[in-house]
Amino acid sequence: MTSMTDDTAKDAWIQRSRFKVHGRKKGILKRGETDWLPQRLQELSPPWATTRHETLTRWQADPGTARLWLEIGFGNGDTLTHMALHHPQDRLIGIDVFMEGFSALLRRIERMNLHNVAVEAGHALEILETRKIEALLDRVMINFPDPWPKKRHHKRRLIQTDFLDRLATAMTPGGLLTLATDWPDYGVWMQDHLEVHPAFTNPHGPRQPAPEPDLWQPTRFQQKGESAGRPILHLAYQRS
Repeated sequence: MTSMTDDTAKDAWIQRSRFKVHGRKKGILKRGETDWLPQRLQELSPPWATTRHETLTRWQADPGTARLWLEIGFGNGDTLTHMALHHPQDRLIGIDVFMEGFSALLRRIERMNLHNVAVEAGHALEILETRKIEALLDRVMINFPDPWPKKRHHKRRLIQTDFLDRLATAMTPGGLLTLATDWPDYGVWMQDHLEVHPAFTNPHGPRQPAPEPDLWQPTRFQQKGESAGRPILHLAYQRS
């Protein structure tokens, strides 16, 4: 017979496994960055609230016109800061686990004098759940997530059914999810999961790719893929 303690331990292990981050996490920080980085992360943490209206109001934005964006896995911040610069009325949030990327992003935010960007370190699924984010996000960007090309590692891929379930809850009806990858196998994986998900529809038709998003900013991940001869696939799905 399984004891309650055993069940509790098993549940805790399952929960940790859902949020386990594989691959690189921290990177190499330059001397002194370990002193100022935590403070800047706290200063630029998102003003999460229980409603979209309150979140934008806390952020000194007009809830009637401003949109709330989220980029999951922002790399060194190329896309996030580019979109923030060209959408000053909107508010943008970046989530990532790679601390070296945060350092580059925060320096870019200061250099560009941006005041509409917030950041949070951690696993995207865990943040969406623990912050109880519901019907807040108008636009979500996932560009060049780790493809984990080996079959035995596919369970580590970001795009999974439970992740999409939680992301759908966090998005507003009509909100837009855009994705990009330079790995054809991962592109098929994304389509396989999103095309059958009841909360998302493809505005371009079943299994159709999307055009390059407006104001698209090429990243080093894109350049790396193109240099290796891998085509870039763009996908877009609308929250039903």
